Amino acid sequence: MRCGPRSLGCWLAAAASLAAAASDAAELVKPGEETVTVMLGAFLPAFRTKMQVDDQASSGDKVDLGRDLGVDQNTSGGWFGAEWRFAPRHRLGFTYSRFTLSGGRAIDRELHIGDEIYPVGAALESRLRLEIVPITYSYSLLKRDNDELAVTAGLHWSRLSFRVDGSASLGARDFSNEATANANVPLPLFGLRYDHHFTERWSAGASVAAFALEFAGDALDFQGSLVSARLHGEYRFSRHYAAGAALDAFQVNVDLSRNDWKGGFDYAYWGPQVYLTARY
Repeated sequence: MRCGPRSLGCWLAAAASLAAAASDAAELVKPGEETVTVMLGAFLPAFRTKMQVDDQASSGDKVDLGRDLGVDQNTSGGWFGAEWRFAPRHRLGFTYSRFTLSGGRAIDRELHIGDEIYPVGAALESRLRLEIVPITYSYSLLKRDNDELAVTAGLHWSRLSFRVDGSASLGARDFSNEATANANVPLPLFGLRYDHHFTERWSAGASVAAFALEFAGDALDFQGSLVSARLHGEYRFSRHYAAGAALDAFQVNVDLSRNDWKGGFDYAYWGPQVYLTARY
């Protein structure tokens, strides 16, 4: 709006607009002032995934889902999360995401998966369903108007369902066999998270977490590790709501022996996210 030197009404209208904008900014619920946060987003990760399923007597082959089974490992998925700030420096939160990787091909080497041995040339259809649920507690070592640094601890839950359907013709005989494995694996995690607020509306932050664990017992042999990192930026466009973008990377390696899965799995992903946040 452009006002002339004698346009008192125009100047009053401009002042009212500026006052309204300032009032709106003052009413924003900034990170650190909220009690409850709810998040909803979309994720476009690229996976690298390997599976090993043993039988009762011998070890299975470590299978690369992309190279060996023709699984498309560039996928998309949705995620949601919530966080409760029950005291100024204390937060509890979780996120949930789910992905399905599937594909098929005629294999070029013999593969031992679970109780099945698939010969060269067998046609395999494979599917991996993966659910990821990190649950974290955060304590803020530093909490200022524009900065918050917190330590985190919690569990990173991986739930996997792996299935391979194979068929082949051996001379005059055709066969069709199925191999499956399921795992529900919690891994502890420890890390740091930091957020900086540049203005009333703009923020950016980063988080890292890692852990390694080895356990041997009568009912369970287990060895696992994880590393994760995340960068994000956010714009608050109204009192309660914000839009953000992030780059997320994660890697987990697990070797285990128990009733539901003997063998192990490695998976890693990285990719961009977009999301909406509501703070109350």
